Order: sequence, then structure tokens, then C-alpha cells
Amino acid sequence: MPLITLTTDFGTKDPDLGYLKSRILRQIPDAQILDISHQVLPFDPQEAVYIIENSLQDFPENTIHLIGIDSAVSKQQAPILIVSNGQYYLGNDNGILATALANRPASYYLLKDISDAGFMQTHILSAAKISKGITPDEIGNEVPELQQVLISKPLIKHNEQTGAVSLIAPQVIYNDHYGNAVFNLKKEQFESWQKGRKFKIKLGHYEINQLVDNYNDGINHSNDMTLAGEMFARFNKFGYLEIFIYKSNIMTGGANTLLGLQKNKTVHIVFN
Repeated sequence: MPLITLTTDFGTKDPDLGYLKSRILRQIPDAQILDISHQVLPFDPQEAVYIIENSLQDFPENTIHLIGIDSAVSKQQAPILIVSNGQYYLGNDNGILATALANRPASYYLLKDISDAGFMQTHILSAAKISKGITPDEIGNEVPELQQVLISKPLIKHNEQTGAVSLIAPQVIYNDHYGNAVFNLKKEQFESWQKGRKFKIKLGHYEINQLVDNYNDGINHSNDMTLAGEMFARFNKFGYLEIFIYKSNIMTGGANTLLGLQKNKTVHIVFN
């Protein structure tokens, strides 16, 4: 039973997702289809890279991943296959897949038989061939590389006298379901620039001067009171800086609304 994951920017309101699944099942009747996300923000490659990079890496070998993000086929973004860690990734050469998998050993292919039926039909037919044991070399022409997209990096400022990093200005690249703000700063980067120094994360009139490990560290254990509405910072399970409001929800508001930490907003991390 082939395992096929779907990651798209189709949303769940329109008929596109149901239509896509029907096309898959026509070609692969015994497919086990698993939805990853269909709420990827359209035409936002940084968000797409973040979701793909952190959601698909631990699936079992022979899993087929269909990526329907900016999925229209053209001369500028031909249909592709990437094989990495025994898994198969089918999408377009728009830079998203290659960037998300850039830190893993991979082989790259441009698909040979491009269907004119549209709506990811080339990708579905290729998935069907893979599920039947047809090798990547039969499906595509191997190429040394594919397009990549430019991903924003945190700005840094150095102390003129010591040369040490004195300020980091990371940018919000993703707001999750709870309104938490995820930044383009990874833990290993932060620690290499911090070098054990104290710091302050400045958000307008607010400051955060320590990191917590888990969301539940927002509990004040001295009097067993929850600090609902308090703001905290942590590195999430994928290693990215995240600022959150404890026990936030769509009714009370999250870091994205209450702190203004929506996409592309920056904060300043100042080292003492």
C-alpha cells in the first residue's frame, strides 16, 4: 500500500483538494493518502520551505511526497523528482523543494513525460510509476542541481571594538495555528553569536531576557499560578526561535496579533 503525503497551498474550502485525491486514487487505487498541510500561504516560498523542511524528514522509506505549492507547470518551473533518504519528492522546479532539502544528500531529476492534462497530472503519473517499482532514471533525467530560493537571514551587527556580535535582528517567517511567531534564527546560530552572554529580546516597549524550554514553563511554580497572557521565547522542536503568549488562542489573541509579530516583522536581540 503506497504511502503518499500531500502538502499544498490549495486550502480546504475549494474543490481542488478533493479533485486531486480523486485523480491520485484513479491511478493508485490502493494508495494511503496522508494530509500534511493545505494551508501553506500561496506564493510564500519561505513558509513553504519551513513546513516541508520540518514535516517530511522522518517518514519511512519509499514514502512518496506530492508538493502542490505554486504547482502550475511551465518552462520556468518544470516538474521534478528529488530522491532523498529513500523517499520520493515530486513537485516543481520553483526552488522550494530543493531549498527545503538542501542540507540532505539527494538526487535530482527532471521528469521526462509531461502530461498536458494539467492539475499535477504529471506528478500523479510519476507517483504511480514509483509505486510500481519503476526507477527514478526511467522517470526522469538526472541533473546536478535544481533552482533554489533565497531565504531571508537574520541581520547582525558587530561591536566595532571587539568584533563580537552585539545585535541580531531576526524576522518572523511563520505564524502557527496558535499565533506563535517563528523567526529565521536557529538555536546553533544564536548560541554561536551569544557566547554565553546575557541578552534582551526587544519588542517595542516589551523585553524578554530569558528563554524557556517548553510551553509549560509559563507556569509560576512558586505559587502554582498560570501566567496566561505572559510572553515567552523558546527554540521550538525544529530549532527555530519562537515567541509565544502563554495559553493564547484565536479568541484572546496570540503573539501575531497582541504583539504585532506577523509575517516579516523583526525584533532586536541585544547582547550585554
